[in-house]
Amino acid sequence: MKMKFNFYLSFLIQLAYCQMFFAQSSAIREIDSINNRPFNKKIENLFDSEKVFKNNLAKAQANNYQIGIAESYENLGLIYYYQGKYELSHKYNVLAIKSFQSQKKWNKVAKVYGEFGYQMKRRNLPEAIGYMQKGIKLAERLKNDSELKILYDNYGVLKEMKLEYDSAFYFYNKSLKIKEIQKDSIGIPYSLNKIGLLHLTEKRFNEAKRNFDKAYKIRLNIDDKIGIAESLNFFGTYYYEIKDLDKSIQYFKKAIGYSKKHKYTYLTQDNLQRISDAYELNNNYKAALDNFKKYVVYKDSLAGIEIRIKQAELDTKFITEEKERQILLQRAQLAEKNMYIIIVLALLLISVLLGYFIYNKQKLKNIQLQKENQLRDALLKIETQNKLQEQRLQISRDLHDNIGAQLTFIISSIDNLKYALRNQNPKVDEKLTNISSFTKETIIELRDTIWAMNKEEITVEDLETRISNFIENAKISLSGIRFNFISNLKATELTPFYSRDGMNIYRIIQESVNNAIKHAKASKIEVSIQKINNQIIVTIEDNGNGFSVLETEKGNGLNSVHKRAAELNAKINLVSNENGTTIKIYLNA
Repeated sequence: MKMKFNFYLSFLIQLAYCQMFFAQSSAIREIDSINNRPFNKKIENLFDSEKVFKNNLAKAQANNYQIGIAESYENLGLIYYYQGKYELSHKYNVLAIKSFQSQKKWNKVAKVYGEFGYQMKRRNLPEAIGYMQKGIKLAERLKNDSELKILYDNYGVLKEMKLEYDSAFYFYNKSLKIKEIQKDSIGIPYSLNKIGLLHLTEKRFNEAKRNFDKAYKIRLNIDDKIGIAESLNFFGTYYYEIKDLDKSIQYFKKAIGYSKKHKYTYLTQDNLQRISDAYELNNNYKAALDNFKKYVVYKDSLAGIEIRIKQAELDTKFITEEKERQILLQRAQLAEKNMYIIIVLALLLISVLLGYFIYNKQKLKNIQLQKENQLRDALLKIETQNKLQEQRLQISRDLHDNIGAQLTFIISSIDNLKYALRNQNPKVDEKLTNISSFTKETIIELRDTIWAMNKEEITVEDLETRISNFIENAKISLSGIRFNFISNLKATELTPFYSRDGMNIYRIIQESVNNAIKHAKASKIEVSIQKINNQIIVTIEDNGNGFSVLETEKGNGLNSVHKRAAELNAKINLVSNENGTTIKIYLNA
């Protein structure tokens, strides 16, 4: 009886070992399949790839599969580099090198040396060159062309950073030659673009464009989404350098569409910043500032995204552990009288306790990390707002001190000229008077602009005061016209307007009143601002001779009124006849 029991026990143990062996073989094949994904697939969706390779590393460690562990380290180093997380990239590259060295996988060591050196180029160029030279020497000794084409390409970048352009061209072309022999459609565009950018640096624009075009055509043929995004960025850079700013902006915007869709973080930020630079160079400061704000907001939002991804990853791991525990429990119930099952249950209990301990520890760490990131985000936001305010104040000071002073000098000069030419030529005197009046109006417009620029928000009191001053000045200047201003707005019931919105409301009123004065021959002009339900209604009404709305729509400043109303997302209603003109603007309160 005892021998029979021992036989069954031995059989069950051997069966369990066989099951474990086949399960491990299947797991190893799956680990290798993930680690050997093509480069473009690895970086196509960086956040998804981070999750995949972290899970792959955990599986390799669970199976004590050393080559799988080292390759997972290598892939995580690559993913974190493209995400801009350089400390994590450094950590995993060092782990990969040590692991491959311990296994005497010298081809892999050469590859990681090269990647590690390339990733360090902006932080420590001499050290980066040292690592890359180690990788190149090792790969040349092993005659490993597949690694050398990458190493030559990246080493050329380091030479370019040292302004050693001839050496850079030499290594780029060595890499390109290997890729063309191997018909490497993924790698060829990278070399072509590097050569093109170097031509661009040397102002050899035609050669640069030819290389960019070749690379873009190949990437379109193989549908390399990340590559297409980079090529569009290079076209934007090319047109920026030859001062075709409209085309430059067009290509950078196309590149953003691809880089956002495929979560290429660094490229998205670069495109937004380059668009801002192009608008600034084109003297479109409003668009430049808008795109710079998008760049800052997008950059600041990344920390929050990473925290949510980390939390989702922890939740997924916990759910996975729970499912595995349930499967093990079900197996234990089928063979509860076996010693093997008792051992499995004991190990399972230890695993659950250990997992619970690790989960709690990680949860506390994550809460602390969230608080630190929230504080850092708040500080960055305050710093950005302060910088923008400083820029606004600097611009307004420049406008006041330079342009304002020059306009005042012009008025003074015209008045002196009028005095010198008095009673000599009435027509000249009239022209000088008109120029002086126009310049004074320009100074008033400039002061209004400076007033708006000095504020991030315009309160109800600010807006009412500005409109009242404008109406009072009009009364003083034009005694033949009766002006009236009515407002029932209460500051406590309304949030302040954004600076641009408040200025648009003021300009609409100003433009409408000026139209009534100059063109309508009105004797009475009334301006009212009222809050009715959830709307603010701005009304400008005169008793002038009116006009045909259809015939005069694009003249007399009405186009400007319509444009500003559109920027406010406001509805505009214009009625004009022989008894006068009424303009109503409807805004959401």
